[in-house]
Amino acid sequence: MSTPLLDPPTVTARPLSTGPASGLSRAEWLKLARWARWLSWVSLAYMAVEGAVAIAAGVVSGSIALLGFGIDSAIEGFASLVIVWRFTGARLLSDHAEQRAQRLVAVQFFILAPYITVVAIHDLAAGERPDASWVGIALAASSIALMPLLGVAKQRIGRRMGSVATQGEGAQNLLCAYMAAALLVGLAGNALFGLWWLDPVAALAIAALAVREGIEAWRGESCCLPGAGGDESHRTDECCSPPRSDEPLAIAQCRLDSAGLRTQADRYRRLGTTATRIERREGFLSATFGPALDERLLHETISIEGECCAFFDLDYQPADRRLSIGVAQSDQEPALDALHFALTGHEATDRPAAPLPGPPPAAAELEGAGPRNDDPR
Repeated sequence: MSTPLLDPPTVTARPLSTGPASGLSRAEWLKLARWARWLSWVSLAYMAVEGAVAIAAGVVSGSIALLGFGIDSAIEGFASLVIVWRFTGARLLSDHAEQRAQRLVAVQFFILAPYITVVAIHDLAAGERPDASWVGIALAASSIALMPLLGVAKQRIGRRMGSVATQGEGAQNLLCAYMAAALLVGLAGNALFGLWWLDPVAALAIAALAVREGIEAWRGESCCLPGAGGDESHRTDECCSPPRSDEPLAIAQCRLDSAGLRTQADRYRRLGTTATRIERREGFLSATFGPALDERLLHETISIEGECCAFFDLDYQPADRRLSIGVAQSDQEPALDALHFALTGHEATDRPAAPLPGPPPAAAELEGAGPRNDDPR
């Protein structure tokens, strides 16, 4: 299914990760996806070399900071591999594999951090002095030079194409540069001034950054389907798995608290009062609004939804006041059902096109108007 582009000028949230973003044709989006994949290959190759050199140099010099930096390189290399995998073949439109891989990456960070912390505290307590590692210093300097370039490029591409995952990998590259700076301070301080304790202190800083990165990876893709009325107790971590609640669902931004979830659901209800027609089909939902539509409220709602459910293909046509939402996979249908319920207050059973209660269309709009067949394109 192909839907037009989401292009209201006031929508500023991150767009979709599974379809063209605002202002991009599908061909342009696919070109950016190839660039994202290529940059991830570059990162993966560099991380392989960086990790091997750092671990070898760390073992030789006894530097726990250098060893931890090498292990972190392996983890970030795996993150690059995730992006390569995501933008290859049929997985181009899939969020599930990436979501599971991000959780796996997060677990690796949580394993890395305690290991570095324990060894660093041991070295500080025992007064163990690592040897100077000029190889490690050169490696850290090269990472400081290269990683920001890769990180900024990936974040720019991610913003243009609407890929939250690509932006996240770019953020990891920037974090790698911060880690390299901390490593450089520790290694140079030890080599030039004999400040041996800077090495385990730098290792502790790397451990703290690893925890932060793990938390971000864990939260990077969360589900956008809380329970009825915004109750988070029924939320599932698999966005497209069947909801656990027997009640209809309200859509909201996942990272909001309970009050925020209710507020987002209320936005949909307010929009629903101005809808003159809604259509629910397999893989598709559209709503046409009357003259009373609050455009600012609609754009705000779309922006927040873009932060949550990246698998939606969204299109808003201002001239027709028509919002179209599509999904690519059958197991994402519950998300559309939830949106339908939030807009109408009732479940879509046989998914008919039905007028909604609310302010009637202006008389001028009714004159000469015949039946309309909404085309999901």
